[in-house]
Amino acid sequence: MIIVGERINSSRKKIYEAIKTRNASFILKEASSQLKDGAGFIDLNCAVTSGDEVQDIDWLISVIQSEIKDANICIDSPNYLAIDRALKVYKAKGELMLNSITAEESRISRILPLAKDHNAKLIALTMGENRMPDTAEDRLAIARTILERVDRAGFKRENLFFDPLIRPISTEPHQAAEFLKSIRLIKDLGGVNTICGLSNISFGLPDRRLINSSFLAMAVYAGIDAAILDATDRNIMSSLKASRALLGMDDFCADYIKAFREGALV
Repeated sequence: MIIVGERINSSRKKIYEAIKTRNASFILKEASSQLKDGAGFIDLNCAVTSGDEVQDIDWLISVIQSEIKDANICIDSPNYLAIDRALKVYKAKGELMLNSITAEESRISRILPLAKDHNAKLIALTMGENRMPDTAEDRLAIARTILERVDRAGFKRENLFFDPLIRPISTEPHQAAEFLKSIRLIKDLGGVNTICGLSNISFGLPDRRLINSSFLAMAVYAGIDAAILDATDRNIMSSLKASRALLGMDDFCADYIKAFREGALV
């Protein structure tokens, strides 16, 4: 299970201010704490700032790799120019993930070659031309379209992560079940992975951590391979460790027991 730490996102006020004021120590603290608590990748999203996203992503990556030499980075942007710049700046010895493409040809044609050239993992949102899918079958149909295009380009299926797009249950209660169903359908395409932006499920609800951690357990059972989440949230990470132990993904419950002994469980 790959955990992508979500906290370095300029939609968060403190991150916005840190980017704006070039507060390197704050950014490094956020990155380090997420890695310490179990994140395998650090998501970097600076699309919401008052400055130049290309310059901001350049600065973020430079800061992180200056101290974390093997940093695995997820470059999260709808801006092709920002992604291109980030790939040129990244010199660390870790892995790369790009977030994201959709079924829109304009995004596939620009971002897919970058992912292939840099041997990066690639997130593919199951989103068509200006439309969001409602059912698991809709998501599967879009995933098939994207996969055909990706296969033609010679991109490795093992590096492809489909995001079936979680929608908030506060406004669309049926979407949680459709998402979980879509995980199984998409994985049946063969050789591909699935991922989700976990916190979207609880938007607009009280006690969001309870919803997030409960839904993560369901997603793990459904077969999800990765999640973008807050790795510093002990409720969520405890739920993940317990879920993996219950499903036989943690041999002899070794990771669960280790976390308990370290006081990492709630």
